[in-house]
Amino acid sequence: MAGQDWDTPYARAMMVFLNGDAITEPGPRGEPVRDDSFLILLSAHNEPVTFTLPGPKFGRRWSVALDTAAGRAAEDRAAESGAAQHRPGGQIVLAGHSMVVLRRTDPVPES
Repeated sequence: MAGQDWDTPYARAMMVFLNGDAITEPGPRGEPVRDDSFLILLSAHNEPVTFTLPGPKFGRRWSVALDTAAGRAAEDRAAESGAAQHRPGGQIVLAGHSMVVLRRTDPVPES
């Protein structure tokens, strides 16, 4: 994003992919470092915003790790309710002024 993009009135939401398989720094003994991967959905709009999840090359299944509009830990709610996993191309509606963090639970197989 360029500096002027932050002042664009219609640009009030974004999605960021944090790839835990693409960490370039080695561990303390020179070993490769791998971690979980996340999608961060951010909405600065006062109305609900619908996000479409990326295709399967980013992951085949996602679970909610944090939902700021929910009022308590999303993983606790998911464990209680047996909540469904989110799939590529699926949609998630964020409440206004909120953030959802999705954790990849079924990565793309290595080729």
